[in-house]
Amino acid sequence: MIQMSDRPEDNSGNSSANTIAIAGLSLALSYENAAVDRLERRLSESILPEVKEKIKHHLEQTKQQQERLKERIKTLGAGMKPTSEKGHLPIPQPPPKLKMIIESGSSDTEKEVWESVNDLIIERAEAIMYKAGIQALDLLKADKKTIKTLEKNLKEEQTFGDWLEKNNPRIAKILMTKQIQNKKQGKKKKKSHLKEEEQKVSATAA
Repeated sequence: MIQMSDRPEDNSGNSSANTIAIAGLSLALSYENAAVDRLERRLSESILPEVKEKIKHHLEQTKQQQERLKERIKTLGAGMKPTSEKGHLPIPQPPPKLKMIIESGSSDTEKEVWESVNDLIIERAEAIMYKAGIQALDLLKADKKTIKTLEKNLKEEQTFGDWLEKNNPRIAKILMTKQIQNKKQGKKKKKSHLKEEEQKVSATAA
């Protein structure tokens, strides 16, 4: 008869935690893969130097987040190849017709304001994702290194999100003030041009 002390250790709990951890890490990685694409586009399109600098910094952080997640997936999955798929970032999508009106009728400054709001939404959503992952792995008593990886990624997402939340109103004011000034300058140039044309016509008629 096998005594209790002679029975092999039951690792089913650890195996289950590992499977869940790998799935969660892969999901997080898919979002960070998509985030890199978006941040690279934002970096090329953003029109304020201050914002470009912050996006550039967070882009580098996001690439580091990718590498951390990949390393944990490979470790827990015994060399498993990390996903290259890209998740769908939680950006609000207006109805198609309204979206067309917004995109066709918005200036570059207005688009920048829209995108800065989307930046904040994404960062807060990613922070929620990491918090949920950490809580789940804590309950499962999962690998501590994996939890620390998620905590580091979470901190970076929260820091960028906090900066956006604090500065977005100021940035929007700068952008819209600039747009109003440009419109005024445009009107002045138009009036000046019309006046010059009138003077030419008058001189010709004389």
